[in-house]
Amino acid sequence: PYVEAKKLKYITSKLKKVYAVYSGTADLSIYFIELGFKLLTERGIISYITTNKFFNTGYGESVRKILSSKLINIILNFEQVEVFENVLVSSVIFNISKSYVKPNNKFTYKKFYKYKFQEFKKQFVEQQNVFGIYSQDYLNEQEWSFSDINHLMLKKKIENGHLTLKELKDVQIYRGVTTGYNPAFIISNEQSDRLLQENPRNACIIKKLLQGRNIRKWFYNESDEYLLFIPWHFPLQQEEISGVSLKAERTLKERYPSIYNWLNKHKEQLESRNKEETGIRYEWYALQRCAASYHEEFEKSEKIIWGLTADKWAFTLDTKQHYLPSNGYLMTSKTIPIKFLLGLLNSKLLHYYFSFIGVMTAGGAYTLKASTIEALPIAIGTKEQQDEIALKVESILIVKAKNKQLDVSSIEKEIDRLVYSLYELSEEEIKIVESI
Repeated sequence: PYVEAKKLKYITSKLKKVYAVYSGTADLSIYFIELGFKLLTERGIISYITTNKFFNTGYGESVRKILSSKLINIILNFEQVEVFENVLVSSVIFNISKSYVKPNNKFTYKKFYKYKFQEFKKQFVEQQNVFGIYSQDYLNEQEWSFSDINHLMLKKKIENGHLTLKELKDVQIYRGVTTGYNPAFIISNEQSDRLLQENPRNACIIKKLLQGRNIRKWFYNESDEYLLFIPWHFPLQQEEISGVSLKAERTLKERYPSIYNWLNKHKEQLESRNKEETGIRYEWYALQRCAASYHEEFEKSEKIIWGLTADKWAFTLDTKQHYLPSNGYLMTSKTIPIKFLLGLLNSKLLHYYFSFIGVMTAGGAYTLKASTIEALPIAIGTKEQQDEIALKVESILIVKAKNKQLDVSSIEKEIDRLVYSLYELSEEEIKIVESI
């Protein structure tokens, strides 16, 4: 029973009243897990095939807490496996007793990773007698990575004494702009040229745009798309008065008639937009209201950007004030050098740490949500350490600016060594990271 969170808005109030595991970002499946345990007798056993997203997500914490308190018998984990011919899945089969867990409980665990259909059938049938044994003592409400003890100890060391990105006061992460209707607000290069020819004043509304797919490690590919950035109070700024919506619309129509006429072609679709959280209507000509609250961040001279879904672990620096749609994220920093942070994010070590807390799609892409990136532990180090890493990053950015195809792996290795030193990893621990 998988239905994504944004399609559950109409029953949100009911779910919140009934289920302890409720979260506004949770898909439908977690409610079936809680309901299953409610329906069981004291000696009952629940056996489900469901999504494995609750292993690592923030909303899965309450689910993990429930499951780890029960007696786990079997967990079979499928990551990017062709369980059915030509159908990739990332799912879990679990068999759990309602009885409370006993100390030192061991359960059967097996992970199937990137198997084609015939290969999977062979592995499943022939290797059932060699399924692994995992200690339940390692499971609690924290992320479930099912790592061996060496990996778990290394994870703890990476975390020890370090604040997460979310806990760093001067670092902020923002999602790109949600338009509610992209065909109206995201325009082509040709449409942008036409609007600028009709009225040069339109330049203050038309913003350069990068999609998540344009972003690569250390560089980005320029997009041929632009964003019409029109906050709901535009151009009245923070003026909060009665009738502000009508005044803003009239001002838009008078000062920017060609843009107003372009939006007016989409008025029927734009008027049908509702705020997902509250059901409040948008001002038909404008973006959602929250877009105005942090638009200055897009204009920063330096910001880290990345895509929500990416085929590779990739972060880069933007110095040209690009805006991002909802499939992209940006990070700014007031005091910690932004290039230092970029070096950490693109390092092998934080890529390795992601394997404990991150989520991959069934097709093998990274899901780089703000909540996941915010959970990365950051070793601040000394100013000298920050400057040394930032200098290496700058050299890579200079190389990539000249030729995106040039190999920078030697400099990346130097950054990785500096990051390992920053987190005080031993040679044995470095080998563990490098082996993944």
